Amino acid sequence: MACCLLSKVIDFNFPTIDELERIGSKERLNLFRRYFSASRYDRLIIQQYLIRSAYDESFISKVKEMERLHDQDYLDKIKILKEYGFFNEFLDALKEEEHGLQKIIEAYDKRMNQST
Repeated sequence: MACCLLSKVIDFNFPTIDELERIGSKERLNLFRRYFSASRYDRLIIQQYLIRSAYDESFISKVKEMERLHDQDYLDKIKILKEYGFFNEFLDALKEEEHGLQKIIEAYDKRMNQST
């Protein structure tokens, strides 16, 4: 199980600047949405291995490494999009993602409050 830990994480690469320019703003927005979807998936995988670390402590160092790689990838994506000139479009998708996450958090809050 530990040998295949990183293979489950989605490696999401942005197209080149030429490809990003060619596809247009709507396609870029969809691309950014797919990126956030992949990022959420990766966070779930990390959470799954964190939980598994309760019975296999060797996962703890792997979880830390996965978190570090995930965070660094996000910062790298921001840097690339700023360099390419698409950061404002990314912010639009980011605000959409933030709103969606807030709705999920509110639903969890409601569920948690009902069960107490």
